[in-house]
Amino acid sequence: MNRLLIIHYHLNPGGVTRIIESQVKSLKEFDPSLQIIVVTGHCENPDIIRRHGAEIIINSKLNYLSSKTSDLNSEYKTIMSFFSGLFQKEDIIHVHNLNLGKNPLLTLAISEFAFKGFPILNHAHDFAEDRSQNWQFLKDIIERKFGKNLSSVLYPYLPNFKHATLNSFDKRRLIDYGIPEEKVFLLPNPVSFSGSETELNYSDIRTKICEQLKIDSGKKLVTYPVRVIRRKNIGEYILLASILSEEANWLVTQPPRNPAEIKPYEQWKNFCKMETIQLIFEAGVSIDFETLIRSSDFCFTTSVKEGFGMVYLEPWLLDTPVIGRDLHQITEDIKQSGIEFPLLYNAMKIPFKNKLVDFPSLSMSDQQSFISNLKRREELKNEVLNENSFIEKLLNSVNKSIIDKNKSTIIQEYSLNHYAKQLQKIYQKLVK
Repeated sequence: MNRLLIIHYHLNPGGVTRIIESQVKSLKEFDPSLQIIVVTGHCENPDIIRRHGAEIIINSKLNYLSSKTSDLNSEYKTIMSFFSGLFQKEDIIHVHNLNLGKNPLLTLAISEFAFKGFPILNHAHDFAEDRSQNWQFLKDIIERKFGKNLSSVLYPYLPNFKHATLNSFDKRRLIDYGIPEEKVFLLPNPVSFSGSETELNYSDIRTKICEQLKIDSGKKLVTYPVRVIRRKNIGEYILLASILSEEANWLVTQPPRNPAEIKPYEQWKNFCKMETIQLIFEAGVSIDFETLIRSSDFCFTTSVKEGFGMVYLEPWLLDTPVIGRDLHQITEDIKQSGIEFPLLYNAMKIPFKNKLVDFPSLSMSDQQSFISNLKRREELKNEVLNENSFIEKLLNSVNKSIIDKNKSTIIQEYSLNHYAKQLQKIYQKLVK
């Protein structure tokens, strides 16, 4: 391998950017002589790459493609010309979310270089097949505008084109698409925290946090450690907060960044205020995230869709158990690595229109109406408790031996060093 080129649409704050930074950091620590160039369409802070010893090249044509772009041929030629001047046959080209449908011209261009024999790894975090608008965007441009077969562009049958997935569920998906198993690699994300172990008294820190947030320090502290977006299923968290309000303080760390998510988020905040549900929003804005997680009794997830599921792993490194909704397609791999989850539940079943339904299947307005009714009708609350027996034990303490074992397993199986070794093995197979 001459150089490693890592390509993504942008390096805005978020999951993929974080993984790219981990990728660069782990590989440079493993092999300082490796030349890494990160190629992206936008980056407000290039130092997140340069500080780890890699180069960065920014070309706005690689960022998300607007559906209003008129001269697609010219845009495509510009991207092809840029890559022609950059790529060398001895390079490894590692592209993140190549087939997501955010820039079909980039997808098409990388496909062209694949057919020219360049070694390419498609690192799939998410899939356009799960997003109808993205899938249609790919079809409109690649098939209708450029007359190419979409399947052969996204999944070319070439010895120099391989795939990496975050979990076994997505690996099986690609194999079901007809991709040979030996061309699909399982590549779980690395998990780490930058903060070092300290001798701080987190009992005292927790007391100060409760004073700052004006919450009862005698109750347990439950934290929802992610941004509030729809797939994170905030309504279910609010439902449980209203049921178990006497047992714990319920916190949410961050608001959404996506403008499309802000309106429903504000509606949930207003709903909690109107219904006097004691849930603290944006706790992570005023309190250091790592300190907040370490001081919490539990981190809670109600998510109904994840790419990798970092939330199931990170908190254990800070000695905080993870509880909440079990996403089997995500936790399957994690459990197989030896990590235990004593307080996960499969579904939240509630009575609705004379039948039992899973709570996240309801619209936001129906969820809010149900929570309002539950707060006013003790018999409805009792019915929910009867149908969901896990609620009674949900905030039980987790044995310290489980916490310590999970933490040790994560350090061993999901470390940056382990990640670098996995990447190197994949790159070696890519050029054979």
